[in-house]
Amino acid sequence: MRRRLPLLLLLALVACALMHLGFARERPGIGGLFAWLFEWTGIPAAPDAGDEFVLGMIRAPRLLVAIFGGAALALAGTVMQATFRNPLASPDVIGTAAGAAFGGAIAIVFDLADVAVFVTPLAALVGAVGVTSLVFVLAGSHGRFSVASLLLAGIALNTLFGALTSFVVTFAFDNYTSSSRVLFWLMGGLDARTWQHAWITAAGFVLFGMFVWPRARELDLLTLRDDSAHSLGVDAQRARRTLVWYACGLTATTVANSGGIAFVGLIVPHLARLLVGPAHRVLLPTAALLGAVLMVVSDLGCRLSPPEWNLRLGVVTAIAGSPYFLFLLARQRRGLEL
Repeated sequence: MRRRLPLLLLLALVACALMHLGFARERPGIGGLFAWLFEWTGIPAAPDAGDEFVLGMIRAPRLLVAIFGGAALALAGTVMQATFRNPLASPDVIGTAAGAAFGGAIAIVFDLADVAVFVTPLAALVGAVGVTSLVFVLAGSHGRFSVASLLLAGIALNTLFGALTSFVVTFAFDNYTSSSRVLFWLMGGLDARTWQHAWITAAGFVLFGMFVWPRARELDLLTLRDDSAHSLGVDAQRARRTLVWYACGLTATTVANSGGIAFVGLIVPHLARLLVGPAHRVLLPTAALLGAVLMVVSDLGCRLSPPEWNLRLGVVTAIAGSPYFLFLLARQRRGLEL
């Protein structure tokens, strides 16, 4: 059953993607969606020109950013939790996402994002790598990491770069257009995503995912002690540095196109591990598919919410992820009482 779960999640993702494309407060609906899909398959159909534009140029790229972005964040969280041997490690806890947000905010505020479409992802990647490197320096001692030092370094740098990002935003307060862009981007959302954003997000996931997938055995061994991994043929320190770089790339290419998305990289790996166990050869695709499903469903909720709510994707994922921590707390307290 566990080996079939990725296939079931893939089918669920297809179903959620069809709902994402076909469910909306305004047209096109399901009928327009299937007319558009039939045209792509060569079956004679006559989709409305307006419906074809909305589906092909607005909803489809937004859907692809949600799919590949959710998969990338979940994959990055899975890698980090194994790499640091810490169930609380994730891009938004140890500072990677904060660094990516800081780099992206600089690109937006100082109008560098308008130079070329790749400038914001590049700035986000530089910020993510820089902050994660600082976490290594502050929390590490001879390549070893303790839970306390990792969390303290991550919380400190999250706070610091969150404050620096807010400071950068103040430069744009006299420009309503620029300040609103960066503020809405920091809250996370997939509004006005184009095919360029979709290709960058997909390319980041495919590129860094191709590097992560062959290292499933190394991830399994990194969950052990470093000396145990070394005895089995893995240089834990070198593998840890390399894998964190890949996690940074997955995070940066997503945050640059979706803004701040909370909890996906932290919660999804836990859920996937409960479903299929700790073996990363099955855990990695399961987490990626589960992250994609969560992101697509969350974004669909944003689209179907009343317009006056102006609900942001980062808010939805945070609300969805918080109860899981309460569940963990309740389970831990029950264990202590027993």
